[in-house]
Amino acid sequence: MEPVTQINVSALHEQANELNRELAAMDADGRLRKVYELFGEGLIATTSFGRDAALLLHHLKRLHIPIRVFFMDTGFHFPETLAYRDTLRKEFDLRLHTVSSDNTERRKYAVTENGELRITDTDACCGINKVEVQRRFLALPDVKAFITGLRRDQSSTRKDTPFATVQRGRIKIMPFADWPQEDVDLYLRLWETPEHPLAAQGYPSIGCSPVTCTRKPLPGEDARSGRWAGEAKTECGLHLDTEFGP
Repeated sequence: MEPVTQINVSALHEQANELNRELAAMDADGRLRKVYELFGEGLIATTSFGRDAALLLHHLKRLHIPIRVFFMDTGFHFPETLAYRDTLRKEFDLRLHTVSSDNTERRKYAVTENGELRITDTDACCGINKVEVQRRFLALPDVKAFITGLRRDQSSTRKDTPFATVQRGRIKIMPFADWPQEDVDLYLRLWETPEHPLAAQGYPSIGCSPVTCTRKPLPGEDARSGRWAGEAKTECGLHLDTEFGP
């Protein structure tokens, strides 16, 4: 990855701001076609194979956008999530790259108490198994931009999500930023996409399996309230990690 200077940092932000304005006037199909036209093979997608993963992945398949898809295997995913990954990989013929940490202490914060798996330091665990892994693949020289399924209605911390921004020296695209959950559900139902096995069990947001990381929301809570419940933490760090450099 080339060194990031003040000049090209400014140019990158200018490009992202202009792209954000363009994408705001388009629908999701137009946004995806536009960024693929701009970045081609330099464009990748990232997914955690959560409840709504099929929204982005089905769009890519339907629009014939055969980009690489990166999945971070934290070592703590629900078995149902890994099964869902395999289902969608086959269903949508994904160019899937499963990546994980090579840190020998990647599980150091995991403990079992009363038969339940817990994480003693969720920030540190996410840092090792998510943020550092993302940092590594975004630094690949053939990656210029990446797409995520981030949406404004997912939580209060995401309410100002743009369609394009800059993260770690790459253009970051959120083509579904303005989609409400109702439209997501309608799309997935009309196209009869495979459903995450845990969705029917009441999990609207599905992260890692330890009880400290994912539980079902209580009545009246937002979709992501079951993530790191009882902690001030609301994000794993993948969407907050905005510094430049490898």
